[in-house]
Amino acid sequence: MAAGLISSFAQNVYSVNVVGYYKVSVPGGGKYNMVANQLTNGVNGISDVLTNGPVSDPDGIFNTVLNLWNGSSYTTFSFFTDADAANNFGTGFGDGWYDGNGTKFNVALNQGVSAFVYNPRSTNITLTVIGEVPQGSKTTQVTSGYNALSVFYPINTNAIVFNFPGKSDPDGIFNDVYNLWDPSIQNYRSLSYFTDADAANNFGTGFGNGFYDSNGNLQSTNPIYTPGVGQGFFILRFGTGVTSNWVSSFTVQ
Repeated sequence: MAAGLISSFAQNVYSVNVVGYYKVSVPGGGKYNMVANQLTNGVNGISDVLTNGPVSDPDGIFNTVLNLWNGSSYTTFSFFTDADAANNFGTGFGDGWYDGNGTKFNVALNQGVSAFVYNPRSTNITLTVIGEVPQGSKTTQVTSGYNALSVFYPINTNAIVFNFPGKSDPDGIFNDVYNLWDPSIQNYRSLSYFTDADAANNFGTGFGNGFYDSNGNLQSTNPIYTPGVGQGFFILRFGTGVTSNWVSSFTVQ
């Protein structure tokens, strides 16, 4: 689904900044993929981060669509070239993402955040995200409700969401829920977060803190639940005012 950043780096890296890219495919035929930004590109605006690969339509029908989660609902933008925007709205403001009134937007899609991309065309499209690799310790805030997130860094990891500050419930009701969008089935693959003690209380056996399936199996390294480079997911957190800082760290060696 996604290509890695760079197959290899030089053995000794002396530059603080490392530039890379990754590719994410969005299947054709009116299908979706949940695409994440894991690089730094200017102000991380959608018209900077996601302009390599989306398709514009002179008639404004088969344009690539971006659905950006704002915490409670989606804001929808369509990709237009300047010429196609002028053809449909009377004025173009450059290549980028436009609302239905013909206004171009460059709202932020920051690192560790994801959005749905819809492809109405019959053929697949491939988005290429180019930018600087973030390094060091970074923090993503996890709040109550649905959070459209990703792993902060563009790395393939065998851990589902490493170092995640999950919330567990002794009764197995109000646990954090991890929903990984799988473009091959056009649906979510879901797990719930349990501490070892709460897993034992609900399933009879605990296998450590982490995300469990409904049968009580810890799925911390199962590849079908592991997000790839550029792949987003939702975290559902129950309650109000329940906020955690998800801290992770990465350095190019």
